Amino acid sequence: MNKIPVIETVAESYRFIFGGLGKIIGLIWLPILILTIGSYFTLVPYFSGMPAALEAGDISQQSMLYLRVLAFDLVMIVLIAMIAVAITREVLTPHKGVSYIHFSLGLTEFRVIGGLLGLFVLLIVFVIALVMIGTIAVFVLKAGLPGMAGGKQALGFVGLITLIGGLVLVYFLVRLSFLLVPAAVAEGNFGIERSWKLTKGNFLRILGVGLLTLLPTMLVCLSVDIAVIGPEFFQPPGDLPMDAAAQAHLQAAQFRALAAHMPVLAGIGFLLAPLTYGLTFAPAAFAYRALKAKAAAEAPSLPRIA
Repeated sequence: MNKIPVIETVAESYRFIFGGLGKIIGLIWLPILILTIGSYFTLVPYFSGMPAALEAGDISQQSMLYLRVLAFDLVMIVLIAMIAVAITREVLTPHKGVSYIHFSLGLTEFRVIGGLLGLFVLLIVFVIALVMIGTIAVFVLKAGLPGMAGGKQALGFVGLITLIGGLVLVYFLVRLSFLLVPAAVAEGNFGIERSWKLTKGNFLRILGVGLLTLLPTMLVCLSVDIAVIGPEFFQPPGDLPMDAAAQAHLQAAQFRALAAHMPVLAGIGFLLAPLTYGLTFAPAAFAYRALKAKAAAEAPSLPRIA
């Protein structure tokens, strides 16, 4: 069974990002620019419109904004697939020189999009199944243990089911998604099944790679958000009354803060994109390359015919 080399994968990923930053920028700047402009003109109206709806107690009046955000989410999946394919392809089959502009939407990108949508469908099915199991369990426990005891048992069981279900979901999502893009790029399929097969016995190693690559980028992004918006945004008052109106007022204030700071956040996000997207997709590509190299080295060679 082949194992993902954690330290080597992480080291190659950082070397790729910081050693070939110019090449990465050339590959992804145009999709990132479209993504940044689109998110700005989609999210600012949403953040600006939600406070009035929350304070009025009727968020249904923002239904058109919801549809606008949903439509942009679909565009975002396409653009992220383009970015993922470009970075992965550069890792698997490096090209000499720097590409100053890259914008590609072909069969490989559509395979990645299909794989991502497939993962989303599996996620929805899993959540629905988990809710059904929890609902049936609550009904059975309340029927068997009427009164307060039944209610407490039901709540405890639902909490346990939720915890176990969450852990199982993380396990499946990690294994199904980690090598999805490299498999789609290199093997011409949707990548989900191949990711599952290739990651067998590597779950903890994948977590280690993610911890050493994604966690630093997340901390950088969080630090930027705190510096721009202010720490109070992430620390709501502890004495907030359990009052729907007060909670709506707090949420409205948070939406106004996001709308006010969105230009700065979008600009910084654009500048950090080579780092964030590079460390999101490059580690999986290097891990895939290492696994395929090990498999090729361990494959029995055919006897030579004299």
